Amino acid sequence: MKKIGIIGEDPNDTSSIQNLLVKKYPKLFNYKPMLKNKKGYQLDNERVPKSLKVEFDDYNPDIVIFVRDVDGLATEHAKIKKVKDWFTKLNTIVDNKGILLHNIYELEAMILADIDTFNSMYNTQIKFPGNVMYQKEPKEFLIRKTEKLRKTYAESHCPTIFDQLNFDTVIKNCEYFRTFNEIFVEALND
Repeated sequence: MKKIGIIGEDPNDTSSIQNLLVKKYPKLFNYKPMLKNKKGYQLDNERVPKSLKVEFDDYNPDIVIFVRDVDGLATEHAKIKKVKDWFTKLNTIVDNKGILLHNIYELEAMILADIDTFNSMYNTQIKFPGNVMYQKEPKEFLIRKTEKLRKTYAESHCPTIFDQLNFDTVIKNCEYFRTFNEIFVEALND
């Protein structure tokens, strides 16, 4: 059984990605959140490498998934580079066993990739024919679309929503998750 560490900006992010991966790769791996006490830009703190090294040595995962929001669109190359540079720095600490899942804008872009599941959960009829890589502020988009409904979207709903998302639909409609998954599958086979 492979051990997979997951590092994210928030426990909702790590739980959400774990819930989605378990749908495709059920019970084949032991997933463990790492750096749980670091949220958002606390991951940029100069003490993070030392904390990560301790957790990595203790858990000794086969793969470490780094989940980070770009807070920008696919065309905002400087923001993407900043996240990639952060990953490169920390990947050396985990013996280059890391895989980066950089969310173009926010994690919620992946929800837009399977908007039908979201619609059924929130009793909405949101149409999203666009490319999730170019939706600015997808979290705010979902909040606006549900603000007058009985059930309003909140970030804390992500783990439950991701548990319901169709993995193949997300792969089909979310280019950055498709790329991540290809690298993930390759790492699993090593």
